[in-house]
Amino acid sequence: MTDSKAYFAEGSPVSVQTIIWATGYRNDYSWIDIDGVFDQEQKPIHVRGVTNVNGLFFVGLSWQYKRGSALVKGVGEDAAYMVSQLSKHS
Repeated sequence: MTDSKAYFAEGSPVSVQTIIWATGYRNDYSWIDIDGVFDQEQKPIHVRGVTNVNGLFFVGLSWQYKRGSALVKGVGEDAAYMVSQLSKHS
């Protein structure tokens, strides 16, 4: 992401203000090419899903906040927290 634009694999840009990466069954961050997002183990650097990159958030990470964060029944609390943070960080 550069200058509020995200670029697709073929190179076309889209203007964005916020990205929420909701993980699936497997974590795949290969499409994210932003300095400072990952630690040395290639895991997202975040506090409850909020990264140090303005407008980039994660939801559904294992142990994002609680044991159930990556589970369908547990992600709701993290999602609600994320909604409360969007206006503060974007």
